[in-house]
Amino acid sequence: MEIFPLKNVEEVLNWTPNPAFRAPEIKFKISRSAKYLDGNAWLENSKDWNWLVKTPLATQSNSKPRTLLCHDMMGGYIEDRFLSPVSKDSYSFLHWSYLDIFVYFSHHFITIPPPGWIRAAQIHGVTILGTIITEWTEGRKILEEILSADEKIDSFVEKCGKIAEFHGFHGWLLNIENPVEETLVPKLLSLVGKLTDRMKKVGEDCLVLWYDSVTTQGKLEWQDEVNLLNKPFLDNCDGIFLNYTWKTTETSDPPKDSLENSVQAVAKESRRTDIFVGVDVFGRGCLGGGGFNCDLALDKIREKGLSCAIFAPGWTYELPHRENTVARDFFLREHVFWSLLENYMSFHALEVGAATTTTTRIEKTDSGGAPPGDCSEMLRKAKFTLVFRSCFYSGRGADQFHLLGIQPQPSLPSINPHQNKKCPGLDDLPSDKISPTAITYCCHTTSTKAYEKGQSLRMSAHQPDQTIPLFLLELRSESYVNVLFVLDVARSDDVDQLAEEPDPVGTLLLIDLVLGTEDGSEISLEEVDSSTEPNTATQKSWERKGFLLRNCLHTIEKIGLRPRNVTDFHLGQFSIYSSQ
Repeated sequence: MEIFPLKNVEEVLNWTPNPAFRAPEIKFKISRSAKYLDGNAWLENSKDWNWLVKTPLATQSNSKPRTLLCHDMMGGYIEDRFLSPVSKDSYSFLHWSYLDIFVYFSHHFITIPPPGWIRAAQIHGVTILGTIITEWTEGRKILEEILSADEKIDSFVEKCGKIAEFHGFHGWLLNIENPVEETLVPKLLSLVGKLTDRMKKVGEDCLVLWYDSVTTQGKLEWQDEVNLLNKPFLDNCDGIFLNYTWKTTETSDPPKDSLENSVQAVAKESRRTDIFVGVDVFGRGCLGGGGFNCDLALDKIREKGLSCAIFAPGWTYELPHRENTVARDFFLREHVFWSLLENYMSFHALEVGAATTTTTRIEKTDSGGAPPGDCSEMLRKAKFTLVFRSCFYSGRGADQFHLLGIQPQPSLPSINPHQNKKCPGLDDLPSDKISPTAITYCCHTTSTKAYEKGQSLRMSAHQPDQTIPLFLLELRSESYVNVLFVLDVARSDDVDQLAEEPDPVGTLLLIDLVLGTEDGSEISLEEVDSSTEPNTATQKSWERKGFLLRNCLHTIEKIGLRPRNVTDFHLGQFSIYSSQ
């Protein structure tokens, strides 16, 4: 089965729910935490684990600029429209912790995000929007039909609310890219306000954003700033997405400062972050020319404390796709592109809930360890509930694309910047774009070693006993709770490029699980037991390890892995169970 957009008013008003198109429920409760790590501070401190543990995560506020990603990929509804796996590769996104809002965009009238993108946003706690767009002569006719009567507006708004609620996304980007009769502008403003109110009935976190296009005079004139010609639309909804051809005093004649004008136009200081300034990754009329120079535009935007809207990030995939070099180029282009923007990002934590229905402590054995038996036996004997799991599948396996199967990605993905300069696909990257931060570890999804669905997480350290950050994950406990972490790990099959000597083969991997708490302390857990029994035929080389945190009275915020006798390994799955 495959999902399609709605192309006219009749299709919208006749829409009925189809249960097959609902994203499947997540097996554990997960949401976006209010806690986040400031990207600038993270880079200034060399992405160091010791600094991370001691540094409290910041708390979300209205003054924090947000990051919106607008997916405009080859017209939309490509391989991502299918509910079942397909053999043809396509684009998936990995850096979910960087985002606040994800917009699925196409040039069809009503763009309903495919279930795979909805699920990907849900498991990373990201707000996801569909798109309502009218453009050209046909779009003008559609809009005039909706605005012809208040009853038509109300029916349209109600259906849009029901569509979003049923599919599980959070609202709409409203993009009117055709002229409007000036006499109809008041009705258009009413439509914006009514749609916003309807989405708030779905959920307080739901949003309607206005795209900077048509003005209050009904003219199709992109303002590239907030001013009297578009502010009434902003006043009727949750935010405005500015076009990406905004100007600075250095790039315009006569001088114009679009960003400062926007700041001056909003009366309430808190609405500054409701202005999402467009950045086109393809560089069409955009400051810096897009591509690996998007950081130049982000620098100006954040300088004014404004939110950003990154448009068409699939550039990292689409260009090599045209040259049939995706397998060679996409991975590095994607990671390098986002690493260049980290200074302007916030890395958001996920929130998972630990069970609190029991206050029974797990007593230590004479040996000081956990109850005997491997972690699988512990799960059978004790009452543990799964609260989090990931096998790190990105939607792009070795021989299939299935976005609906995506699983939580690491909060702090990284590649070794010292290896970037001579990599294929980065020939157009200036030498000054190579990250100056001397990061000596890696943590990224890979298909070079298969665990589940052909992927795993590769983790590399410069030397043993170096902690590699993995998750920002808020795990709260209000009473004595026992938390069991279960990992499947394996050695890398290729040569370790960071270690001076190859890792010893034939011995079990020795890895500590390291936790950072809300109060800035570190908890290092040694494994309670290890099992080398394979789970499936494809997992024969994997070791299962369990780590038990007894009587947890802390709020866990950071999770890392510290290899002790290896520098290069793969993480196949990471699960958290809590007692209940």
